[in-house]
This record gives sequence, structure tokens and C-alpha cells, in this order.
Amino acid sequence: MSKNNEILEGVLEEFEKLAAIPRQSKHEERVSDFLKKYLTALGCEVIQDRNKNIIAEIPASHGKENSPLTVLQAHMDMVCVAEKDYKYNPLTDSIKLVRTEDFLTAEGTSLGADDGIGIAEILYIVKNLHEEKINFSHGPLRIIFTTDEEQGMSGAMNLNKKYFSDATYLINCDSETYDELVVGSAGSIHINFSRKIRYVKPNEKFKRAIKIKISGLHGGHSGTDIDKNRANAIRSLRRMLQLIAEHGKYQLAYFNAGEVSNVIPNSAEAVIVTNLEGDTVSECGDIVKMHMQKIYGDEEPNVKIECIKTERPEKVLSDEDFENFKNLITVIHHGVYSLSQGCPPQIVSSANLAVVRMNDEKVIVEFFPRSNVYELLGEFVSTSSRIAKLSHFDITIGTPSPAWMPNPKSTLAKIVAEIFEKQNGRPMKIHSIHAGLECSIFLSKNTNLDIISIGTTNEFIHTPHERLHL
Repeated sequence: MSKNNEILEGVLEEFEKLAAIPRQSKHEERVSDFLKKYLTALGCEVIQDRNKNIIAEIPASHGKENSPLTVLQAHMDMVCVAEKDYKYNPLTDSIKLVRTEDFLTAEGTSLGADDGIGIAEILYIVKNLHEEKINFSHGPLRIIFTTDEEQGMSGAMNLNKKYFSDATYLINCDSETYDELVVGSAGSIHINFSRKIRYVKPNEKFKRAIKIKISGLHGGHSGTDIDKNRANAIRSLRRMLQLIAEHGKYQLAYFNAGEVSNVIPNSAEAVIVTNLEGDTVSECGDIVKMHMQKIYGDEEPNVKIECIKTERPEKVLSDEDFENFKNLITVIHHGVYSLSQGCPPQIVSSANLAVVRMNDEKVIVEFFPRSNVYELLGEFVSTSSRIAKLSHFDITIGTPSPAWMPNPKSTLAKIVAEIFEKQNGRPMKIHSIHAGLECSIFLSKNTNLDIISIGTTNEFIHTPHERLHL
């Protein structure tokens, strides 16, 4: 077996251990306990803080005790999404790995290579240092595995700054393209709208109940895929309801869409009560599908719109609640918001209309803006607050995650780029990305940190089609 294949198999062996452990964001107890036990067994001094972050120390090689401290970092949680109708409980079920010659994927769900493969790479290094299978001298190393990166970065935010104050370098292992060196990332902020719902009995003249389902959309990462002309299921269903209203009257019983804030919603469904014929509603679906094919072209070849006769519900939204809900999801921005003046232009700010949840008491709409210029997040907050007031919704604004601005004097970036070119015979692309990384938070704890982000090539992250290039 070649050395490269030996490393590949070793890293995948570590990843398989992680895939067996459910690790949805905000539910990382099991994987955190596993990592603490595993790293302790490998001889590391391990701390598990109250947020379930893992911090492990690896002493320097003999004679290298005074070398700069380097942090190797990755996050342990994953975005858990599944194909429509695939049976999957992210709190209890393992990821079922599927391997081909070129790719590693999962059966019916997201793979969790974001960022399980980063952890697996670091574990491989630690294990082989411990077993003396890797023989090289190194300065002091610190391993940091964080929680809740995907849903708020609370793990990174709550880490004690003492774990960064004595460090010189930090290598974040959470990027998605092997030959790209990331030196900057976008900031973000979670904004939730909510409103108590008053339900009423359906109009007696409305005898027909129809479930409308939109599925088969690509979805994808709300940062790196936001410029790829992909449909938003919430918007598409809203367009469908608007067209139905042009043909007759109806009332809304419920509307649900999306899964998590950093995923472009790829499915949505609603139940309406109406006096329209079922064929009329289906024809509206055909028109919307045709419009989507013209707007999105080859990017959304599998869109499916179903209009299914269903049991008539006992209650529907009041006219006032429905009107305010429609106004909100119509005026909230989704997609690219601004671009740089460079060539080619880069995304500066964007937003994802991510989730609609409706229950017996309230409706919640999750909105997730990003910006590579931190000050622009304030504009989203200001605009969202005005929209909430006009549509009579309450608003909850999360703690902003700052943008990570490139360091043109980075020693670490220069070293890694030189090594990559020497190993691969081609240069690395060095750039900033329009996605959120924890690096900005670490930099706020030590402004002198020299930070880069690298990773394997992972495609279709935050979707059931996620795959890792082997």
C-alpha cells in the first residue's frame, strides 16, 4: 500500500468512528464524551468544558519546547438533513456510509464530512504521533474541537480565551476544497420572526382541502451556494399560493418549510381550504413549475409540485394572521444582496429565507444573513426590525458572528501555499469565502493569531447529496 493510500485509509477509519455517533448541532454530548475518552487514551491532557468543547494538549518534541504553539481545530457537530421520506432520526441514528472508488457519501442523509473529516484528519495525526508511526519533530500542539458551529458558533464563542492567548498559529480544518487556502470568511447573524396565531373555523363554502407539496429542489449551503441560481422552496410555495389567489379564494391551514438556517430550503408544503376545483389548483402548480424551469433552468431539473386532496382541517389561520404572514415571507430578502467591484466580482452580502415552522400556537420564520463586511450585518438588522414592525411580527436577533478579514502578512499562509505547490506541482488558490468559519471568533480572542483554513474537497454540503472526494 502506498503512503498516500495508507493515510487515506487511516483517516477514513477515524471518520467511520464519528459517523457511528449522532452529532446534530446542540446535541454533541455523545461525540464530545467519545473524543475526550479517545484523546485521553492517546496520552493527551484533555479538558472538556461546560459547552462540551474539547481541548487537548500535545507536548513538543524534545528540543522543540520553545517553538511556537500551533492549534489544530475542527468542529464536531454536523448539519443533519435527509431525503424526502427517508427514515432518519438525527438524535439516535448513525450515518450509513457508502463508498465508491472516487467518493464517500451517505445513504439517504448528509454525510457529515463537514466537519467530521477535519476531526478525522487531526485524530489520525494524534494517533500516529502517539504510536510513533509519524516521526517528525514538532513544537507544542493544541487540539480544539468545538460544538454548535453550524447553528450559532456558541462553542467557539464560549471558549476561554486562555486557549488562544499563548498560541501563534491556528489551522482550521473546515474548508471545502483541497487546493484552496482560505484566509477570510463572512460574518453572520441569526434573525427569527415569530407571531402568535389565531385560528378560526374554515369558511363553510370551502368544502375542498388540498395539500400542496414542493420538493426535489437542490437546496445547498446558504453561503457557498447562494449565488448558484437555486430555487428557495418557501418562495416557490408563496408564488404558488399567490397564483391560486388569482383564480379564487382559499384559506391557509398550515405552511412548513426548511430544516435549518444555513441550508437553502429544498422542500415546502401547505394545506389550503378552498372552493376551487382540484384541477384548477393543479394547473396553477403546472404554471409555477414551468416558470421555475425558465427561471432556474438546468439548476433545478427535478422540481416536483404535487396537489393532493386531503382531509378538511378543523381550523385555519385568521385572515389577519394569514395576511401578515404572506407579507413577511414576500418582502424578506433571499439571495445575493451585494457584490464586490473586483473581477470576477465576489459576494459581499447575502441572506437565506431558511425555515417556516407553524404549530397550534405560533408561526416562526428563520432568516440568516451573511456579510464579508461586518458593518453590513447592521443593515440587515435594521431592515428586519422594520419589516417585523410592518408585518406585526416579533423579532429575535442573535449575537452576530464577525467577519474574518484576510491578513496580508500571514506567515502561515505563505508556508502552507509553498508546501502545497511543492507536493502537488501547482499553486493553491488563496481567497476569502462567503461562508462562516469560527476563525473570526478565535481572532477576537487573540488578535495576533496567524490563522488559515484548509480542507478536503466536499461537494453538496448541508444536503443529502453531500460527498467527499477520496
